[in-house]
Amino acid sequence: MVLVLDISIYTNLRADKKRHSRIKRTFNNQFSSARNSLMQNLPLVSIIIPCYNREKYISQAIDSCLTQTYQNIEIIVIDDGSSDNSVRVVESYLPKVSLIKQKNLGVSAARNRGIEASKGELLVFLDSDDWLSNDIIEQHVKTFKEYENIDISCADSTSAASINRTIKKSNWPEKPSTPLELFLLSPPPFPACEMYRASTVKKLGGYDEEMRAFADSILRIRIILSKGQVVRTKGGYATYRPVENSITKNGRKLHYYALKLIRKLKSEFSNSYEVSKLLDKRLKKHRYRYWFSTFHYHLSYKPTELIKLFWHLMKVTKVDPLFILFIVTEKPWNKTEKESF
Repeated sequence: MVLVLDISIYTNLRADKKRHSRIKRTFNNQFSSARNSLMQNLPLVSIIIPCYNREKYISQAIDSCLTQTYQNIEIIVIDDGSSDNSVRVVESYLPKVSLIKQKNLGVSAARNRGIEASKGELLVFLDSDDWLSNDIIEQHVKTFKEYENIDISCADSTSAASINRTIKKSNWPEKPSTPLELFLLSPPPFPACEMYRASTVKKLGGYDEEMRAFADSILRIRIILSKGQVVRTKGGYATYRPVENSITKNGRKLHYYALKLIRKLKSEFSNSYEVSKLLDKRLKKHRYRYWFSTFHYHLSYKPTELIKLFWHLMKVTKVDPLFILFIVTEKPWNKTEKESF
């Protein structure tokens, strides 16, 4: 009798286990079907990460993408001819990310390669030493759904060099607009803060590969001048990591490329009086800053070298030689940046 009872219990347990397995499979199938259906109604976001010798930081950038609350994403890493172990690090994430290899052509060419390979309706450009908060993609998508005609949204930012990691609020408009003056006169956000409409970027030809810096500024301004609309995203942020060999850490290079950017824009949009007027204002500021930073850097040079320096500065900035007198008398390198500029 006891044996029969034990067999009965065992038989019932097996039946319950099979029934539980069927219910579990049915639930998983329904959940998967519902999730796939939901994903089809959500725009695909392509996160494009150009990488050059960033083996120390690329993992943090990729991990910040994989932990996003918004899951309908593709991650594309373009290795721009790295000579360190960056490729090996990225390969450890396959197939969760796509890896494209190219010879060293620069960050703009790498981003354009990523654009060509992307399938998303929306694009995010994340540098390989920066990272994203886990809700930034979700907040961007909400913004694009709320304002269907916008071309770029911009979230807040913070710097890894900041002691308190204070979140810097984006100065972009709260409602969609075309703020030409803001884009031409204010410091630009770094790319990871932004989300772009893919069709707009592709229509304008992507990034200018001739520019070693500020190619994102050119793209942004081209979008504004083509009547594109931008807006601030309320929520999420991106973190910028200053690194030693970056252009933003080198004042002379920063202002040199800023001058190059302004002259390129003046040439491209020479028919627009409004644009030319604003660019002249920006040109004057960067021209003087380039003088200050370069002169300060070369103060220890011999007199003959200083003469060569002045000649170089006049060629690059096209400043009146009398400006030398101002530099010598005012000594702006002894002042803070706020006082000088």
